Amino acid sequence: MGARVPSGIRFRRFTLYAVGFSIAGLGIGGLLQARLGTDPFDAVNAGIGAHIGLAVGQCSWINASLVLLLAWLLGRRPKIGTVALVFFLGLMIDVGVAVLPRVSGLPGRGVEAALSLAALYLGLTSFVLSGIGAGCLEELMLSLVAKGFRLHRARWGIEVVLLALALVLRGPINVVTVLFVALTGPVLSWSIPNLASLVRVPLPDHDPEIPLGDIR
Repeated sequence: MGARVPSGIRFRRFTLYAVGFSIAGLGIGGLLQARLGTDPFDAVNAGIGAHIGLAVGQCSWINASLVLLLAWLLGRRPKIGTVALVFFLGLMIDVGVAVLPRVSGLPGRGVEAALSLAALYLGLTSFVLSGIGAGCLEELMLSLVAKGFRLHRARWGIEVVLLALALVLRGPINVVTVLFVALTGPVLSWSIPNLASLVRVPLPDHDPEIPLGDIR
């Protein structure tokens, strides 16, 4: 039987989880409203949605389920928190699209995109650190890390494949999409251990599936 997790850490993990899916979903919604491109996964979702008439959040539920299945086949069984996150994140994306402003003018759109991208990265880092359940792409990324890939290389590979799919589907690809592909691996490699230290929670899962030396 594992050691009991202190109540303070449990509270911080739950807070990270709730804050994570909330601001990540709003961040994606803000990127869609800024119209300067979004992350490749949601560019794929938007491209599919435009073809079949579903909202981006609804498409994310379908595609996230497929990604989680792939991560499971690679040896990383999804937690109930991950499955719940698929629903909550998709819901918050649609909320973000509904409530966030559709700014006109390139400078305003640039500011909205920058703030939304920062929120998305903070959200991704938060629910990875929660230990309750990471996002579908983060679960796939961590399954590749467990197979011996460096975190930033695993993430680059995932984002490049999604970018190719978004191009085929004519999703909303622009400068933010390219930045996301280039920056996400290095940003998460930096933000995960540093936020873990700041809020005093263990690195992801603290289990043998994720060698701590490989997260950096």
